[in-house]
Amino acid sequence: MKKRFIALAAEAAALNLLALLFIYEAYMEPLSESGKQSTQHMEAGIIVAAIIYAAVIALIVIQGYFTVIKPYDAKIKELEEAAEENKKAEVIRREFVANVSHELKTPLTSIMGFIETLQAGAADDAEIRNKFIDIIAIETSRLKRLIDDLLVLSDIESKRIYEEGEFNAAEALSDTLKTLEPITGEKGMRVLTDFDESVKIKGSRDRFCQMMMNLIENAVKYSEEGKRIWIDVKREGEKIIVSVRDEGIGIAPEHYDRLFERFYRVDKSRSKKVGGTGLGLSIVKHIAALFGAALKVESKVGEGSTFYVIFDGSDEKKKEPAE
Repeated sequence: MKKRFIALAAEAAALNLLALLFIYEAYMEPLSESGKQSTQHMEAGIIVAAIIYAAVIALIVIQGYFTVIKPYDAKIKELEEAAEENKKAEVIRREFVANVSHELKTPLTSIMGFIETLQAGAADDAEIRNKFIDIIAIETSRLKRLIDDLLVLSDIESKRIYEEGEFNAAEALSDTLKTLEPITGEKGMRVLTDFDESVKIKGSRDRFCQMMMNLIENAVKYSEEGKRIWIDVKREGEKIIVSVRDEGIGIAPEHYDRLFERFYRVDKSRSKKVGGTGLGLSIVKHIAALFGAALKVESKVGEGSTFYVIFDGSDEKKKEPAE
């Protein structure tokens, strides 16, 4: 900024010097010339000097606007936007802390209550004791899932480095499905797959499996027993599309915008019943961002939902040998 002011001042001084020299020459006309001619030269010099002064002032105003006022206004706007973003971030942080506190407190309160009841003498009754221990085990498991999801989010947001490379998407999904067989088998669900075996994705295989596990678990949780789940991997042009479709309860369009927010639940009572932490889809969103992938949702209430993860496969496609 200082350099701009110095340059502007030097330019103004140079133009002023030219104007003064012109006037000086008008005053210093040889005495042999007629007085009338001298007067004309002086008047012309004054007029030209006035024009030059006006031009200098206009130039100073114009350059001052572009070098000082406009950048200053842009900086002020930038600071205002940053302040607004900080306010939003602070609101999100407070809501997050409040939600975490609530989510942690609920199972802890339940566990403590049942333990106190058992300590007060209920442990003597075998039936009550076994029932309370089962509930404590459920709440402990819920607490563990919540802490695990919070740690995953923390890892992602702190940009913790995971081993990256190029992996086969079909193989990664097959391994993920094997891990999830106990929960799909428990509900008697059929998992139908359609994998393009040639598709490869750049990035962390572990993160990819983690993202798909959350999407598939979500489909299982919100579907009735005996329903089907479709998992596809395909290439469309320069895009790689991985999708998970279910026959679950579906999602109304008004929930789409907030679906991937932390602790946001479409149906709070059902989420509590199926044991969701409210962080699964938020984890999906953050991992997709790590891959530079886009997320898309299609759903009809009562018919099911389809979640799409869309990767840019242009680089990987260029590596394929030409036929």
